[in-house]
Amino acid sequence: MGYVNLFHPAPQKAFTFSLAPFPTTIPPIMNLLAIETSGPILSVAVRKGNNKIREATLKGYFRHAESLLPIIDRLLKKENLGIRKIDAFLIDRGPGSFTGLRIAFATLKGLIASLQKPCYGALSIDLIAGRIPSSNSGALHLLLDAKRGKLYTRFYRSYKKRWAPRYKIAVRSLEEILGEIPEGSLLAGDGISTDKLGLLAILKKNFRVLPEQSWYPRASTLIKWFDEKNPMLQQLKTPKELLPFYLRSSEPEERLKRGQATFSRGGQAPCKAGASPLKSSLSPL
Repeated sequence: MGYVNLFHPAPQKAFTFSLAPFPTTIPPIMNLLAIETSGPILSVAVRKGNNKIREATLKGYFRHAESLLPIIDRLLKKENLGIRKIDAFLIDRGPGSFTGLRIAFATLKGLIASLQKPCYGALSIDLIAGRIPSSNSGALHLLLDAKRGKLYTRFYRSYKKRWAPRYKIAVRSLEEILGEIPEGSLLAGDGISTDKLGLLAILKKNFRVLPEQSWYPRASTLIKWFDEKNPMLQQLKTPKELLPFYLRSSEPEERLKRGQATFSRGGQAPCKAGASPLKSSLSPL
């Protein structure tokens, strides 16, 4: 089995990890751990063998970092299951909260480095669609809050009792897509409530806005998809794949890009009035 060195070569023994291949023959009974941190509701699910899925949720973006590991520990103890007995890990890849996704992937990488078990992932917007019963005819449009007046959007059609995506995930404003949503479509996602004027426009049209309880992904859907061998759930086979799916730059990254652009045009970084510009002698790391 090949190993991937996470750091540059050093005199001391380097920390390494490997991504275990998924067995070609899936055992009939598997212990699964699923993590979802892309939205405001933290969700963790565990399934021991043929037992029912046990899931815990916690609302609040600012509680993900402090709560994720304790919730995992509590669920495992309730199932009388040690972390080393987990056969595969499942994760929501995003898009969504930058901080929440980083917390989940940092935790996952630590578990994989220690246990070397296979990992599967799916997109948050598809996981939401997976929670919504498909209609015999009609369309589903998901609108997730991408901040700064933008939405993560994806359009689905009912196909074989499931919602099948018709287009790639896009980052657009509500005004840009409102006229493209077919009459009678189902709408879901926390992007619906972020724009009051847009919400009024939605309410004036012949759309069916689904209850808020269906707006967010859940870790239990990952386990259900694993059992169903749903193609939306893909194995993460390389270290590059063990990265969140952001779709766009974070606000600090965009500010950094703008600052670098200002520096390159003016020859030096801007400074406040009365302050002396400082010369930089930084060398690349």
